Parts: sequence; structure tokens; C-alpha cells
Amino acid sequence: MDRASFQPQAVSDTSGSEALRAVPKAPSPLRVVGGGLRLAEPVAAPDPQWDAGFAALRDWLGIALDPVAAPRASGLRKMADWARSPASAIIPQFAPWEVFSPVTLQPGASADGPRADWMVSYMFEHGPGSAVRAGTLDFALFSPHPSACTRDEEGALPLPRLAVIEAMLHAARAEGRTRIAILVSASQRNAFASRLLRADRNLTREGMTLEVLAIEAALPGLADSSPRWDAVIVMPEWRSIVFTLVATATGRKGPWPLLWFANGQALVRASSEGLVEAGGRLALDAPVLIQTLALTLHHCGMAAAARRLHEAATRLRDSGIVTVSRGSSVPYARTLEDADFLELVCAGMGEGHRAAPHWQALAASLSCGTIAAPARLSLIASNASPLTAHS
Repeated sequence: MDRASFQPQAVSDTSGSEALRAVPKAPSPLRVVGGGLRLAEPVAAPDPQWDAGFAALRDWLGIALDPVAAPRASGLRKMADWARSPASAIIPQFAPWEVFSPVTLQPGASADGPRADWMVSYMFEHGPGSAVRAGTLDFALFSPHPSACTRDEEGALPLPRLAVIEAMLHAARAEGRTRIAILVSASQRNAFASRLLRADRNLTREGMTLEVLAIEAALPGLADSSPRWDAVIVMPEWRSIVFTLVATATGRKGPWPLLWFANGQALVRASSEGLVEAGGRLALDAPVLIQTLALTLHHCGMAAAARRLHEAATRLRDSGIVTVSRGSSVPYARTLEDADFLELVCAGMGEGHRAAPHWQALAASLSCGTIAAPARLSLIASNASPLTAHS
């Protein structure tokens, strides 16, 4: 608060409590930043290798785990509580070992997955050595959740609500993605363009190339080792086709980190997405664990820790050290088991001054999903990680 403009008001003796209650409360410029990573339970993985790898990375980063018990409400009460919860009150769940298939979003498919408004999976990979940096894959695939889509008229195909469209565009723009395609069926194209005209103009202003295309018109731009766009928003019924096409064309068949969001930019769950049977469990995959943890840390305000983890892993790959799931054809590549790769990361083998490839997903300044005004002052808990962002 600006002391120069603050004028204390007199309060009568007879109505002190009433007068105090009548004073409007200004938004607090104070924020308390805890030292631990708050995650919703259950936190433990069904595979002890995942647990060991997750714990080793936290210890290396100096981050304590702060598990939060999930609410026990169920049915309509659970849905009502979820809808009323502010974005800052949603505690994300970390489960990269849970791999979802994009097929589950098709009409009539199983309703697996958390309750969310939209989701995005990230395909990021670069080849070892600086000579192949130009071939770095940095692609984001967004989709609205089917439950967040409504029909404009009887018989029409459902489209995402305007708030959900804006949330996805905000996320893509915050990451610095400038070439964005929105893929719909031919019959949805005009209706979606009409909704887009009502969106916040700040999200579609200059500096961004935004195309609304019928799915058939977009397929040639996706069937290449380097996709034409750096972000695609696709309707849920077409997600499996786009995911399969991009994964096959690039040779990166996943799995890839998959983030679920609700109430705007609130992270609900961090999992993975791949061309597998629905509800599958993933064996330890070091790149998936590292990338998903980096994204989770970033969205929970620990941007410095997220960058440190990402850069350490990419420097190792840059030197030719790879894993089975993310191999390389260069002659000097050395393929390690996933647990051994994590051990090298935690031993500091990937740290140094050599520039690491930039990942757009870690460029945005998001803090647990809120788009509120920045806090003027942050109080850091005594056990806070030295890598916790001070904003």
C-alpha cells in the first residue's frame, strides 16, 4: 500500500466493528511462497523405479515434497466444489507414469482422465550435437476437453466454450508460440471463427499467425518431420489422428508429457500421452519424468528449478548420452538405461556453462495457473528451496 496516499478514517466508539467491516478490502499485495512442492495425493508411483527416480531428482534440486490429501467429496457435491474452486486452490497431481491415449477423447470412448477443461501435450526433442539444433522439435498439441464443449444449435457439432478457447490461446501465446493452427471439421469452421471473433483481442493481436482450418486441409502441414506450426489446437474427436500423424512423421512416437488444466490456467494433473491402450502404465522413462517434472515445477512457480532440470538433461543428450526411448543415430551416441541416465543428471554431469536448447514450454511466467496481478512482496518459508522463484 502507498503510505503517501493512505488516510486513516475515524471510527466511532459505538459502531467500531460495523465500521471496520464496512471498509473495503483491497487486493493483498502479499504472497507467501512455501518451500515444498505441493502435490495432490496419491504421490507414490506403483513402480518403485519411478518413485526412486522422482525422489532422486527432488533431492538433487533441493525441493521438499508437500503432499496434500485429496478431498473426499463425491458425486454432485464433488462437481460443485470443483466448479467453485479458484484456480489457486487446485493442487495438481503428478503422475507421469499414467499414460493416456488420445483415442479416449473421441465420442463414445471411455471417460478416463481427470476432470479438466483442456489439455496440452508437449513434443520436445533435439539431436545430440550443435550441428543438429536446427532440427529441434518443439511442438504443443492442445485440445479442449469434451465436457468443455457446447453446441450452438441443435444438430451442430460441439465447440469449446469461449473461456476455454481463450485459456488455450493465452497459454500458447505466453510460451511465445506464434504459428498456431486451429483444426476443426469443415462444418465447424465458420462457427468456430465466429466464436474466435468474440475472444480477447489481446490474444489474437499482431505477432501471431492464427489459422482456422478444416482437418483435411491441415494434414499435409502435419505430415512432415518438421510440423508447419509450433502449436495446434485440435478438437477432441480429431486429436488421435493429429497425434498419430505428428508422432509418425517426426519419428517421436512418445510418450510425451500431458498436462490437464481447469478454471483457466490451473494445472490439475501432469501425466503422459502416447499411442497405447487406454489406462496403461508406463515403465520408467527418464525423459518423460524429467520433462513432466520440469513442466510441473514451472507451473508451480519454481521456474529456476525447472530450467536447471531441463538444461541438465539436454546437455547430457547434447554430449551424445541418450536413453532407449529417445535414441540417436549419431555414431558417438551412448545409450543408457533410464535409471542410469537419471543417476548422471543427479550427479551433476549435465551442469555447465554450455548453452542448452531453449524449450518454449518453460518460457511463460505461470504460477499454479493463475493470471492474477503479480504480487508486490513474497515471503519465503524458512525451508524454501534456493531455486524457488521470488516474484
